[in-house]
Amino acid sequence: MAFKTLFTLLFLSISSLLWSQENMYSEFGKRLFNDAHEMLVKAEVEKSQKRAGNTNEYVFSQREDTSMKYKILRNSIISKAHNYLGVSYRYGQSSEKGFDCSGFVKYIFRNFGLELPHSSYSLYKISKHIDTAEAQSGDLVFFITRGKGVSHVGIYLGNNQFIHSPGRGRTVSIDSLSADYYKRRLVGFGSVL
Repeated sequence: MAFKTLFTLLFLSISSLLWSQENMYSEFGKRLFNDAHEMLVKAEVEKSQKRAGNTNEYVFSQREDTSMKYKILRNSIISKAHNYLGVSYRYGQSSEKGFDCSGFVKYIFRNFGLELPHSSYSLYKISKHIDTAEAQSGDLVFFITRGKGVSHVGIYLGNNQFIHSPGRGRTVSIDSLSADYYKRRLVGFGSVL
């Protein structure tokens, strides 16, 4: 316990030294910070290895934990999006009173600390484009509904379904990518996670 406390204090002291304006870019300060961080990580790894009995089990549990957090985030995004089923389409809006398509995506993801642009085309440009087979719930799905560029976006739910704010006179709803209208206009999938 004392060993961990000592390292934590050392780490905090070095961190505060580094973040002071005059020492922020000092090579010596950076080296101290990196060494202290590495020592803390090694101490935690060794402690976990002793509990687990071997290195492989520790590494597996770390990966499993990250993967689980990622799945929870995706499921939380989907759950949050479902809360707004039936909310009216409102052009240019991104609030509980109404959404346009990109406003809906922006609003949902903002709840999870992701600040996204309010434009389907911009969302397409910043997202990592992925193959249909790789698309997971929580990814974005893009369409060309007018003109030549991406003009509509929704949140993929999995199983060929997506949730979106479709357009004037409609409300946030779930639709199928198999429907002729969306099948013909599908551009592809993107991830911002």
